[in-house]
Amino acid sequence: MSEDQAKILIVDDETTNIDVLVGLLEQLCKTVVAKNGEQAIKRAKVTPRPDLILLDIVMPDIDGFEVCRRLKSDPETAGIPIIFITGKDSEEDETRGLAVGAVDFIRKPFRPAVALARIQTQLALQRQRLHLIELNEIKNRFLGMAAHDLRNPLNSISGLSEILLTMNLDAIEQRSFIQTIHDVSGQMLKLIHDLLDVTTIESGHFVLDKQLCDLSDLVSERVEILKFAARQKGVTIRTESGVTPRASLDPDRLAQVIDNLLSNAIKFTPSDSEVVVRVGSGNNRVFFQVADQGPGIPDAERHRLFEAFQKLSTRPTAREKSTGLGLSIVKRIVDAHHGEIVVANNVDRGAIFTCFFPEERMPGAGIGQPLPSIFGKPLRLLLIDDDFALRLMYGKAFAEEGFEWVGEAENGREGVELFQSLKPDLVICDIAMPVMDGMETLQAIFSQDPNACVIMLTSSMDQEKWTLCLAKGARYALRKDTPFPEIRRKVLEIWKEYQGRSASIGS
Repeated sequence: MSEDQAKILIVDDETTNIDVLVGLLEQLCKTVVAKNGEQAIKRAKVTPRPDLILLDIVMPDIDGFEVCRRLKSDPETAGIPIIFITGKDSEEDETRGLAVGAVDFIRKPFRPAVALARIQTQLALQRQRLHLIELNEIKNRFLGMAAHDLRNPLNSISGLSEILLTMNLDAIEQRSFIQTIHDVSGQMLKLIHDLLDVTTIESGHFVLDKQLCDLSDLVSERVEILKFAARQKGVTIRTESGVTPRASLDPDRLAQVIDNLLSNAIKFTPSDSEVVVRVGSGNNRVFFQVADQGPGIPDAERHRLFEAFQKLSTRPTAREKSTGLGLSIVKRIVDAHHGEIVVANNVDRGAIFTCFFPEERMPGAGIGQPLPSIFGKPLRLLLIDDDFALRLMYGKAFAEEGFEWVGEAENGREGVELFQSLKPDLVICDIAMPVMDGMETLQAIFSQDPNACVIMLTSSMDQEKWTLCLAKGARYALRKDTPFPEIRRKVLEIWKEYQGRSASIGS
């Protein structure tokens, strides 16, 4: 409800009073009039219900006190605030009015400024009350959704792990059980991430970290990551990419949009079919499009497509799980970018989702900005981590920032060898790795160069391990689930410190 949409029911048997109130409120809200108590009770139940009732006390059929009592005893109208209109100035009447449920009094003859202020106050309080009711309903839906969708996977994990602990299984059976536990735990994690994203968006704390991005590069990166899931299902992803001007986008949030739309396309596309991803620009906008070969979107259900917790009648071809939140999150992220998402059905079969974003440059960004450098040359980075997807993501992201990405290694031993041959300026190194862990790698690097600049990455919450890395000479320890903008900011900060230190050494 907003002020210009508010609906106020005016109940008074005197035409003069009604005319004064209607004239006072005509610029503020919509007004409905009743001239007696019975008529007021009927009109209070008409949809949409009034947001506020201005109720005269003295009326010919039933008085305002009785009208108020009846409205407050009816669940349909109990939540509507009521202000009594009265020419009386009796403490007894005021006490009685508050007792039957009134929230305020306006005295006759009206003082327009005072009357308007009281009305606006109650409308504002009603808006807050309705917003709290809405938030409470969202919270209850969240709890119900989480309880329902987490119960089954938790039961599966509990039952399968108990079998693993108590029964003698051969290697193939063990692997099958472990794979199932892994899959259902992934479903649980996805649900929790979606719930947290929706909560953040609905709470009003949703902030974008916009940067100048190449949408084509960002889409290509996400396609590479999701190709594995597509291959497992026998689905081919074909990309048709044109040159796209840079646009002001939040790469992390856009990755969510691309992942959601591409994952959905894979879910609804049958085996031995393809998903087509197109990227391009036109009319001062950049866009990407995902076209699947699934059943399409039923016309009768299209209006519910982007609402939270909605699951349409169409079902994924391999019975993949869905939280019913993904497209709701997609819509909110696109809207936050001042973009547009358009949905259409293919002529033959399948759905097409297209996201448009304005070509806009952030003031002062991009052109003329100095690249990360040391003594006039780009800062050279080496990444050591056994996670291929993370290496791919960081390599692309840091290259966009102007770093020179000189190499990557999937374990500590390879990393130490690359450090020796490449002589990078800065190393980003995982703590938990096979062959040689991060601590051993750190020591081996410092044995070659005591002044090396090394940042550690970890998924662990073990503060003692972080402290030990710093004590051994690491410049900083970052958690892997830190949003990339924060990781980038910290690396740039450490780069500046390192640049200053190196400059002082060279002078």
